[in-house]
Amino acid sequence: MSEGSRSLTHIPGASVWEQSVYSYLVAHVENEKDIVDGYEELATTDSSAALRYLSALIVRDERRHHEVFGQLAESLRHTAELRGGQPPIPDLAGLEADGERIRAITTRFLAVEREDATMLEQLAHQLRDVKDTTLWTLLVELMQDDTRKHIRILEFLRDRTEG
Repeated sequence: MSEGSRSLTHIPGASVWEQSVYSYLVAHVENEKDIVDGYEELATTDSSAALRYLSALIVRDERRHHEVFGQLAESLRHTAELRGGQPPIPDLAGLEADGERIRAITTRFLAVEREDATMLEQLAHQLRDVKDTTLWTLLVELMQDDTRKHIRILEFLRDRTEG
C-alpha cells in the first residue's frame, strides 16, 4: 500500500476495531465501483428495455448504499479522531428529550405505512395474473420491501424514545 492510499484509510490513534471497520467500509466502496459501472452500462446501453429499467433501479440503490457507506466511514473517522461537532451520521443524543413528540409522529406514520402495506398486498394480489409478462409485480414487491424498511425505521425511533 502506498503512503498516499494508506493516509486515506489509516486513522491515527484509532482502536483496532475502529480501524478494521473503517478499512472495510472504504474498501467495500472501492471494490464495488466496477460493479456499479457495469450496472450503469446496462442501464444505458442494453437492448432490453426491462433490463435497462431494472439496472437503473439498482444503480440508484447502489449509489445510495455508497453514500451511506461513505457517511459511516466518515462518522467512524470523526469519532475515532475525537473531533468536535456532529458526525455525518448523528448519534442518538436528544431523541429521548423529545420522546413524546417523536412517539406521536412515529405512531401516525406507522399507521400510514401499515395502511400502505395492506394496500400493496392487495395490489400484488390483483397483479398476479401479469407477474410473468410485466415488471409490475416485482415493482410492487420492491415497494413492499421499502414499506417494511420504513416501518423498521419508525419502530427504531419509537423504541429509542420509550422511557
